[in-house]
Amino acid sequence: MAGGFIPHADVGGHAEGYEPAGYLGRIELDDPEAVAGALHRAEMLYHSAGMSEKALPPVVMVIHGSEVSIFFKENYSKYKSIVDLAAKLTAFQVIDIRVCEASARGLGLDIKTRFPFVGTVPYGPREITRLIEVEKYVYF
Repeated sequence: MAGGFIPHADVGGHAEGYEPAGYLGRIELDDPEAVAGALHRAEMLYHSAGMSEKALPPVVMVIHGSEVSIFFKENYSKYKSIVDLAAKLTAFQVIDIRVCEASARGLGLDIKTRFPFVGTVPYGPREITRLIEVEKYVYF
């Protein structure tokens, strides 16, 4: 993923002109409102930076912990506004959501009942570490 999604020099504490491989949305554990906040922030940056006119890579959001339940069909009525926004932002290629399979299993969720726009990773914390340390993503 090429850089450029975040138009500020201070993103991730990097110098002007630094081009990270991609951006990773920071989500606090056990807080569905943090997921909603991250989605709204991605949407705002998308619009304010004129990203709808540019072909830039989506912000990756790795969801683990209890928040994974947001993205399963059986919980749609409870999290409708978050799911609808996430679906829209995914369709516009603003974000790329990946849920932790281990968290889903721990909550008794069947990975097959997740929404089709949501990807999976075997273990969320490991994927976050990989994206930051190996792929050189930065938090937005």
